[in-house]
Amino acid sequence: MKKLTGFCLLWLMISARALYAQSGNNKLLFNITDGYQRESFHWSIAGNSNGQNPNVFSELKWTKLSGQSIAASLQWKVYQKFSIYADYARQFITLGTANDSDYSGDNRTGNTYNETFNAGKGHTQGWSLGIGYQLINNDWLILILYTGYSDNRQSLYLYDDANRFPGLNSSYQTKWEGAFIKAITSFKLIEKLKFNTDITYNQVSYNAQGNWNLITTFQHPVSYRHHANGYGLNMNGALTYSISKLIAIQAGGGYLHWQTGNGTDELYLNSGEVDKTQMNGAFRNGFRVFGGLIVSL
Repeated sequence: MKKLTGFCLLWLMISARALYAQSGNNKLLFNITDGYQRESFHWSIAGNSNGQNPNVFSELKWTKLSGQSIAASLQWKVYQKFSIYADYARQFITLGTANDSDYSGDNRTGNTYNETFNAGKGHTQGWSLGIGYQLINNDWLILILYTGYSDNRQSLYLYDDANRFPGLNSSYQTKWEGAFIKAITSFKLIEKLKFNTDITYNQVSYNAQGNWNLITTFQHPVSYRHHANGYGLNMNGALTYSISKLIAIQAGGGYLHWQTGNGTDELYLNSGEVDKTQMNGAFRNGFRVFGGLIVSL
């Protein structure tokens, strides 16, 4: 954790998004990108609310969730060094698999169930809104800090297209929401060419619900819910080239890492009972490559 914190602080000193790629004096900057995103996500629960019997009872892993990723962001300088920031991003999942494993012993021993399903549909999306202050604006460096609120969601599935499990269409929906801090900077390398990066730290509340549609002893459409607290980290970097005073082109990539601590799992049974146990955390990692345009006014 100390290494991660130190790395984040270092990145904050050199971080940015390709928004202030033209000039720090622009009133309005609009950034739109299109690209490819791939990520993995997993969570597990224990056998009881104390995290025991066993410490990992059931685990779900989604891997190589891949597809087109689009994003747009806006910065509007409203007064002197103060700006408003807003963004939206969405990934369309077209490839991926999901594995469901259960265990009878601690540390994933005594495997009692292990099946892999298709997961090549669904989406991820997120938006944020904040206000910021321009700390540095000179001939070679621009640095802006923002703070605000973000909402990030995943819509994930387990299904079967080989007729092994007829009618299978289980789903898991997540919401990561809370406050964020964002650093945006732009470095001038040579005339018309800049390197821009950004880093965003999100302090979030995690809430999710699942529908295991083929299990008749569970309630539907909400079979269980998860609750936990966590954080999210997004980093991006891009080279931008100005083709005119108003338009620049860009190409770059990004990385994301989100996770929670221990939380609660509430399972809703058809009998009306609610079984509670410990959720051992949710973990999300991925990368994105993209290209796009920046328009400044």
